[in-house]
Amino acid sequence: MPNLPVSLQGKKALVTGASSGIGQAIAMALSREGSAVALLARREERLSALSDAIGAAGGIAYGIPVDLSRTDLAQDAVHMAASSLDGLDIVINAAGVARQAKLTDGLIEDWKTMLEVNVLALSIVTCEALPYLPADGGHIVNISSMSGHRVPGKGGFYAATKFAVRALTEGLRQELRGAGNLTRVSSISPGFVDTELLDEYFNSAGDSKAGYEAIGYPLLQPEEIADLVIHQLKMPATAEVTDILVRPTAQAT
Repeated sequence: MPNLPVSLQGKKALVTGASSGIGQAIAMALSREGSAVALLARREERLSALSDAIGAAGGIAYGIPVDLSRTDLAQDAVHMAASSLDGLDIVINAAGVARQAKLTDGLIEDWKTMLEVNVLALSIVTCEALPYLPADGGHIVNISSMSGHRVPGKGGFYAATKFAVRALTEGLRQELRGAGNLTRVSSISPGFVDTELLDEYFNSAGDSKAGYEAIGYPLLQPEEIADLVIHQLKMPATAEVTDILVRPTAQAT
């Protein structure tokens, strides 16, 4: 008998970085699949607008404004999300910061911000969410980057945080299997995606052009990454897609 895909109808999902870009696209995709979503991000107005849009389409969404770089606030936000949804089935760590801050002359504040959001906040959200996942296993998806597999010349420190995400993803998978926990752990490692994060990445290096203009070829779209996340989540429970590497066709490295 074939293993059946997982239905997302009625699932309860926490999504960080939900106010824009990939996080927002994933939240909307989950809602279309019938999942209730708790939306975590800094920008309250955008969260409210997204919650209203999901509600108007017949979905369930709770916006929880939070600065995930604040350890105590991140912990509280996870508990609020789980309380609002009465538990969790899915955790999407999509919050991220990307700046071209080199090791030789980068700003310490940029290093600190990327470590706090890309590594520490992801770890805190994951750790705090685990007790709320079902006994028969939930699913955690980390939004990583191609920079977690190779180091771009101008973004070495950002790459270091994404290499850390890659290690944390595999480390958690091994820890859970060792504990007999069937929660699946996955990641997506995109190349250039048309988001505000990409614009910030180029602007941090003094480039006034937006990401698309600076690169000069068609970029991946947030909705395409969201589709891949849904694919991972709907795989039969007997299968675990550990990582997906995806880049624009024209991206050479």
